[in-house]
Amino acid sequence: MNSDFFYLLLLCLVSGFTQAVLLGFSLFMFRHHRAFQYQRVFASVLILHSIGFFNNFLVAACQNMPCSDYINTLLIFYDYVIVGGYMIFTVALVFPNRYRAWQLLLLEIPFVAALVLFAVTGWAIIYPVVQIFTIITAFILLVVLEIAIRRYTVMLHDNVLDIEHFDLRWGAWLIAILFVVQLFWAVESLSQKTWFTVSVANRNLLFDTLWCFIVMAAILFVMRRIIRQEVFVEETEEAGKSDIPENATADDTVNPFPHSPYLEDLMDKNIENFIHEKKIFLDKTLTLQKLSSQLGTNRQYLSNYINQKKGKTFYDYINDFRLEEAKRLLDTKGTQQHHSIEEIAVLSGFNSYSTFLRSFAKKYGQTPSQYMRGKQK
Repeated sequence: MNSDFFYLLLLCLVSGFTQAVLLGFSLFMFRHHRAFQYQRVFASVLILHSIGFFNNFLVAACQNMPCSDYINTLLIFYDYVIVGGYMIFTVALVFPNRYRAWQLLLLEIPFVAALVLFAVTGWAIIYPVVQIFTIITAFILLVVLEIAIRRYTVMLHDNVLDIEHFDLRWGAWLIAILFVVQLFWAVESLSQKTWFTVSVANRNLLFDTLWCFIVMAAILFVMRRIIRQEVFVEETEEAGKSDIPENATADDTVNPFPHSPYLEDLMDKNIENFIHEKKIFLDKTLTLQKLSSQLGTNRQYLSNYINQKKGKTFYDYINDFRLEEAKRLLDTKGTQQHHSIEEIAVLSGFNSYSTFLRSFAKKYGQTPSQYMRGKQK
């Protein structure tokens, strides 16, 4: 009895601490970072999740009551309401501002309905049905969101250089991890029927404490990412056509090579010399639209020029100029220049040192340090 009391007391303390942390994160998001819909949704889900940690207090209070197993299962149904909240968050993150609040809340209806139905009837069969429904829904979302993120990533590489603030590939990994966790949860609970009993044998304070800290760490990671996350919306096709010359044909717009007079004029401006002379690649906020404006040309034609004529994305095209600049700075390092490799990454226009290292190694087959050592031989 004393060991059970000690376990429940410490578990309630850990749960209370976790609950306070989640509420603090939520308040911080609401007060300082609510510009985007997915940020507001995430803050709301944190409140929903923090309430879920009341389950340990309720289980402790009802452990010796005849209805303890029923209450335990009811609380697990609430956990699925939280799962629905995270599904809503992932949709809001990948499709920012596409859906209204009431449309997103449709995802919660099955989970809330299952909670209410079990609360009224106590039917045990409802739980495996919810498990199967959750796995199917999570898998469909995983596929749909993965496709959407891949398309979004391609669009980013064709339009912007500051990938880090717009990139959503971390979201794809998060969604996959959540799906795997849900799958294991379903297998464990359905095979051992742990949802319909409060088993003393399964109590492990170390595991429960570790789980609380994992939850807090995971939420802190997601929160930091979505605080820095920006939303990029590609210019509409109508806007992209605004600068197309009147004498350009439909074929020129779709496939302007090699017979587009407009692109021939664009190439006559000697884009590469212009970029080198003006050092436009040093602009960390450079976008395809901004470059096309400086060149005095149309965004769509410039995109076609880079993609088709150069066979590259806008991101790789501009990064090549940056890498050439970095290599030039490395070649002069040790003579009149005294910059570190980290400073050279910044001076050549890269937003991130890690991005510079990956790009340099990919293009030249060695790191900047290896390149320098090779020059010294």
